[in-house]
Amino acid sequence: MNSHQRKPEPDVVINPPALLLGVRNAILRGRAKQHHIADFPGPLSIKSVVRGSAIWGTNEAERLVDGSNYLILNSGRSYSLTIDSRETVETFCLFFRRGIVEDVCRVESTNSTSLLDNLISGSEPEFLETLHAHDSTVSPVLRKMHARVTGGTATQAWLEDQFLEAATALYRVRGEVDKQAAKIPAKKPATRLELYRRLLRGKDYMDSFFGAHVRLAEVASEACLSPYHFHRLFREVFHETPNQYLQRKRLANAQRLLERGEQSVTEICLEVGFESITSFSGLFRRSFGCSPREYRSRKNGSR
Repeated sequence: MNSHQRKPEPDVVINPPALLLGVRNAILRGRAKQHHIADFPGPLSIKSVVRGSAIWGTNEAERLVDGSNYLILNSGRSYSLTIDSRETVETFCLFFRRGIVEDVCRVESTNSTSLLDNLISGSEPEFLETLHAHDSTVSPVLRKMHARVTGGTATQAWLEDQFLEAATALYRVRGEVDKQAAKIPAKKPATRLELYRRLLRGKDYMDSFFGAHVRLAEVASEACLSPYHFHRLFREVFHETPNQYLQRKRLANAQRLLERGEQSVTEICLEVGFESITSFSGLFRRSFGCSPREYRSRKNGSR
């Protein structure tokens, strides 16, 4: 090889220095029991947690990301990351090169003739910063990328394709958000979007603090809405009341912890926010057809 020839820089970098975030597509993987980062203004990114949970905080809210969800943060958004756990937490986050998601959104939303006349990317897209339950759009891409990266089989060409696929998935998620916001009973689109943003802020609060004693008034306050207004909007958009959602969230997390088999039933009951083992067991039986102990035995026996 000619001594003046240099090896081309990779299009996708893994655990790079911070100065490359936004310049290249990047993946940050981390494993820690305690970790804290404050006031980091990153590019557009997707935050996910493979094991355990972590809190990403902005000036708007703190949001708990765990194995059931992911979080989108906009470019330039200053945020903090806090991990404080007895168990090792594993994070897996995608950081998009500036311009890639803009280009995807422009191409997907513009007809072919207009695309021929204008080769310049559109303006930087804004996403509602909220927790998303794992779905069939973004989540499969995250899982594929995590499996190949951790297995050491991800090539540069494959990773570049996956970042384009992830950017396309973000565009589709934004379209779904618009459909959900359209359910808000308000005449002006801007009003519907703002009410939906507030509604999601309350929902994120329940998702992040479901293990505590959460009251409707407290959640509505986080959403900057009255308790009844929040309750009515939540039921219209999500087809269940906030309390029903919170109970379902707690039971789903209890189910996940029982499958892991690392804690007692009583410890799980208290961790997910139930005050009584009797009420927890009764609700669990009505939802899953068996007691928590029976559920754990069945899952352990099937392995």
